[in-house]
Amino acid sequence: MRITNNTIMRGFSRDFNRIGTFKNDSMGRIMSGRKFSRASESPLNAAKALNVRKSLYYSDQYMENLKVADKFYTEAETSLLGASEKLQEIREMLVEACNSGIRSIDEYNIYAQQLDIFATQLCEIFNTDSAGRAIFGGSSDDGLPFRITYDASGYGIVTYHNVPVNAYDSYLNFPYSSEILADIGLGLSVNQKTHEIDPQTGLRISFNGPEVSGCGTDGGIADIDMSSIKQGKEYSIDVYTDNVRKTIVFKGGANYAETAANIQEELNKQFMKNHITFEVSEQGVITNATSGSTVSIINSKDAANNLEYTNNYGYSKRFKINLEELEPAKEYSINVIVGDEAKIVTFTSAELDRDAYPDEESYLKDLAAANQQLIQDALTNAFGTDDKGNLIVHIAEDGSVTSEGNTVMLNAAVTDADAEVPSFERKMSFSNNYIQLTLDAAAALRYGDIDYANACIDKVVKANESLLVEIANLGANEDFISFSLDRMTTREYNLFDRQEELEATDLEEETTLLKTYTAMYNACLQLASEVVPMSIFSYMR
Repeated sequence: MRITNNTIMRGFSRDFNRIGTFKNDSMGRIMSGRKFSRASESPLNAAKALNVRKSLYYSDQYMENLKVADKFYTEAETSLLGASEKLQEIREMLVEACNSGIRSIDEYNIYAQQLDIFATQLCEIFNTDSAGRAIFGGSSDDGLPFRITYDASGYGIVTYHNVPVNAYDSYLNFPYSSEILADIGLGLSVNQKTHEIDPQTGLRISFNGPEVSGCGTDGGIADIDMSSIKQGKEYSIDVYTDNVRKTIVFKGGANYAETAANIQEELNKQFMKNHITFEVSEQGVITNATSGSTVSIINSKDAANNLEYTNNYGYSKRFKINLEELEPAKEYSINVIVGDEAKIVTFTSAELDRDAYPDEESYLKDLAAANQQLIQDALTNAFGTDDKGNLIVHIAEDGSVTSEGNTVMLNAAVTDADAEVPSFERKMSFSNNYIQLTLDAAAALRYGDIDYANACIDKVVKANESLLVEIANLGANEDFISFSLDRMTTREYNLFDRQEELEATDLEEETTLLKTYTAMYNACLQLASEVVPMSIFSYMR
């Protein structure tokens, strides 16, 4: 069988081109350092390499999130350490003010001014921001989550996102209380019903201010200045109690009693579903009649007309006569100071037939009510009413003595030797927020109330202990972040090794192949003279 020149040429050309391709591909792998440039060249390895690259991409993201979180936690810990040092200074100042003998009001004012400065500094600490976002601002980007405002009486109120820190007992009820979670490779899981991320599968990189600094109080009332309300005008206020917030709208009445009735009706209507009822006195005192919990109010943002109010939680100047401790049919006398006016008020306590009552509770309740009315009559006789016929001094059901627009103080001075002084006390409630507590201690010192300021010392110590626990928690989280960074670094090393195994060229092996292909290529060129006719070489020359 005869093999033609064309057949020989085609075979030679095919082999020569294939060897040239092998040689060029090998040279390309050496130059690029990659085993393949297209997935079609090695489908299985390409699929594995893509998974490795995907893992590397996520690892880079996890590492970035961990670095951001590390910075965030470090700044948070630094801030809280500064707050702890500041609380220690506050404690030392209160101890010095309360336990250094009798001082003048001017001296107490100096201490109070310094405490106000400390409160402002604490506020600045908790407004610390990182990369344009407040560390303790929750999920908000607001640069100043904490603010100190002052009501009509000059009482300092600490607010968090415009809500008083004493308004809620639970930090979860404050605005922007939802957590911001970072994905650090723990397997982020989302609840399909609530569409919320499982907090155990991410790292929190936000801090709720009231959670760290405390919130709520152990009791308090809201007090509206009834004289600031005009008849027929509409007012809107936000009311907070028992971790519930409602907006109520009411109209001013013809007198204090009608206005109080309008407010109470709207309050009970709005809070009906929460099973909360209120008592509103003619003097504007709002009390949670269901649980006795703190009541806090602020003017609603949608209010057409603002009114003046005071939130009497934390430090309060209210004095309370213990109605239940009055002996029946006994004469009592007490010095009542209203603003700059002081008068001796004398009354005889009520006497009821105990046998006419089925139980002790109902008897004591009616006895307290009777004593309240007798004391009210004595206060009215002493101080009278204003131009509109409203009582100047008022005693509430719990025995609190108040006067709209005036400070009321009870003094044990007695002019009648036969009369006794009724048992009374300054109502004390303490804020759980230590910025507010510092302002309250300052207010107490200004008023000369050393008992309250002294009681704040223990509260400050407990607050600092809670803060140290929070700092320890931050430290534990920082250790976890450090561990996670080491874990992710090790994982990246392993992934890079796997990527190199799948994608990178083995230079020693590939160099050997290149030399082999080069030798084969040169050998083909040498054999060409035996295969390709001479006429072609002549033509090429």
